[in-house]
Amino acid sequence: MNNIAVPNRTDAVGVHDPVRALRLVFAATILTFLLVSFTPFVLEYETDVQGNIVNQLGYSALALVAIVGHFLFTDRAVALSLLRPVWLLTIILLGFSVLQSEAPGEAIRAILFTLAAMLAMTGALSLPPSIRDFRLALAIAALVVLGLSYLGIAAYPGVAIHGSDGFEPQHAGLWRGIYSHKNVAGPVMAMLFFAGLYLLRCGDRWTGFVISVLSAIFIYKTGSKTTLALVPLVALFVAGGRIFGGRLLPIAVLSLAIIVTALLTLGAAISPALDIVLQAVLPGTTFTGRLDLWRFALDLMGHHQWTGFGVETFWNTGIVYKAEAPFELSWDPRLIVNAHNGYLEIAIWGGWPTLAVAALMLVLLPFKDYLTTRPAVENRRLADFLLMVLAFALLNSFFESYFFSRGNPVWLLTWLAIVGLWLCSRFRLE
Repeated sequence: MNNIAVPNRTDAVGVHDPVRALRLVFAATILTFLLVSFTPFVLEYETDVQGNIVNQLGYSALALVAIVGHFLFTDRAVALSLLRPVWLLTIILLGFSVLQSEAPGEAIRAILFTLAAMLAMTGALSLPPSIRDFRLALAIAALVVLGLSYLGIAAYPGVAIHGSDGFEPQHAGLWRGIYSHKNVAGPVMAMLFFAGLYLLRCGDRWTGFVISVLSAIFIYKTGSKTTLALVPLVALFVAGGRIFGGRLLPIAVLSLAIIVTALLTLGAAISPALDIVLQAVLPGTTFTGRLDLWRFALDLMGHHQWTGFGVETFWNTGIVYKAEAPFELSWDPRLIVNAHNGYLEIAIWGGWPTLAVAALMLVLLPFKDYLTTRPAVENRRLADFLLMVLAFALLNSFFESYFFSRGNPVWLLTWLAIVGLWLCSRFRLE
């Protein structure tokens, strides 16, 4: 998708079909592996993502393919635009958080793992020689994910459907497909549903219809209430807002939704006054015990609230395990792997300053990019799809943690939306 402002390098030297096919294969392969992962059908509590040699080699290889692809095929203007200062600053701040970590080696590996996956995703966006080729790569990846997931449901239900054993017997019968948990499967399928709508809108009717229908059925079978509620709302906010208010109305509505959700979730955990408002609006709600979990984490942050504890080295270290047993809470936080709130998780990793910069990267700049999207038809259609993906991620992350989460496909699709919106604002797609 890099022949968008000037002729690409392969066109300049007169090489066409073989190179075009190679670039499409690279892009589709990268995107497919990033969405399927290198450890499909593995339960969350059985997965050691950092220590798995297959993951280490796999994501490193994808990053290497992306780097080679950028050097050989990506137009220089596009490649340089990927070095956006705010993106680099966010990664640097997360890197500095290693100095606060009880397990610096684990924190460094987590950051490097995350960077490799993010770099690979930039290749999935930039390597396709045209926007049509990007859509083909997206359709291939989506159909592989759906095909493997439904194959698992039909042929291997013991690994594709949550059972009554393990740590969460209450999820028995809920679909997870190739993913480690229904809370990963649901958001991924939601984003694939938006991809299906995008393909439908661009004229790939049968492919888009199949992807949308299969994704919608899967979302329902995951039993994820948050996902089920957010998917139609996000589609309405973006598509409806676009029809009646151009670019500004979707951004205004989504901004309001994010602010209100933030006040009624993390805000209620921090401020007694906001908790009173929450209980008045939704009496008795605790977001399935998340309010207790957030308060516990906020209490433990203490003197680290400005520096954090290091990437992915809080919940599995003595900081949490040595804490007094919170018998009054609905969850035992010492058995939890993350904050179940992506924004709080970033603050735990790098402190409030890092969260502020990350919010600029995750929310404010992508919204600005959407508002300044080039007026070409292909730019508008892609930007609408990417905004749906991003909006879903931003709202859902008030209840789940996946920002900067290594090879997590939910984070990688969110990152695809962030980078894609930036490219839509800078270059005309063809």
